[in-house]
Amino acid sequence: MLKEYDVVIASCDLSQSVKQGTRGTIVLIVHKEPNKYEVEFVDENGDMLELLTVDERDLKLVEE
Repeated sequence: MLKEYDVVIASCDLSQSVKQGTRGTIVLIVHKEPNKYEVEFVDENGDMLELLTVDERDLKLVEE
């Protein structure tokens, strides 16, 4: 299970502005089993693109 403030990337296209590979940060755990997260996605400049509720299967943890 992912945690709040984990940095993730979208593993598929989630919206018109959030495409596969877009980076985001988990800001809230919305639901457990199935795991859903509120994720703030940003562009390459760090500007917010969109805040989405996302299934865990559609996210990949960024190992830093």
